[in-house]
Amino acid sequence: MKLKEKLVEVSKAIEYLKKDKTNKMQGYNYLSEAKIKEVIKKQFEQQGIIFNYSTRSVREYEISQTHKGTKQFCTIAEGSYSFMDIESEEVIKGHWFGSGSDTGDKGLYKAITGGIKYVLNTNFLIPSGDDPENDNGVNGKDKKTKPQNQPTGKSNAKYQKLVTDKQIKRLYAMEREAGLDPQKTDDYIKQKYQVDSKKELTMNQIDEIFKGLDKKIEAKKIADEFEESEQGKLKV
Repeated sequence: MKLKEKLVEVSKAIEYLKKDKTNKMQGYNYLSEAKIKEVIKKQFEQQGIIFNYSTRSVREYEISQTHKGTKQFCTIAEGSYSFMDIESEEVIKGHWFGSGSDTGDKGLYKAITGGIKYVLNTNFLIPSGDDPENDNGVNGKDKKTKPQNQPTGKSNAKYQKLVTDKQIKRLYAMEREAGLDPQKTDDYIKQKYQVDSKKELTMNQIDEIFKGLDKKIEAKKIADEFEESEQGKLKV
């Protein structure tokens, strides 16, 4: 069996992974790197596949301070990865990019973790939405739950207000700058925040989305710069 065929078998074996962690600061559930590795490692061992990765370049810069005034840094890392068949020694290679923000020295770790997690998620198209066996519907219809990261109380009243048309236009512009598919991004936002339209987003939610897009835009710039430098080397 060729390596590509073995990777397809790995993908077939992973039908669904339930989100196992919660971001308490922003109030959303996510699929942890540890869970992904646990499941994929088992499949790789069965198929005789080795996964390797290396970090080639790292860039760190200061971003906006936390609400407590603590300095915060964003780290962008880039490297390569490979899948190798231990029987035939056939290899499939690729590149990864990741970013992570932190007030201490964990930015690089977060960037590498995010990059490798993205590689494994996208290569094997791992579904990680709500538990398909969790029946929250009434008469066959799904109930919508209140977004967990929406603040309450008078002190946070401005964050409960809905986004403006100007912010929606800014959101579309940032999506284009980040090189994202507007339709896929729209579907992701609707699923994550449980809304029917971007116009139903709160100020708090749109601020969170803007921060995420800022990181993606910076990562894209780094990737473009790297590609240009590589092309320049080839011309020389």
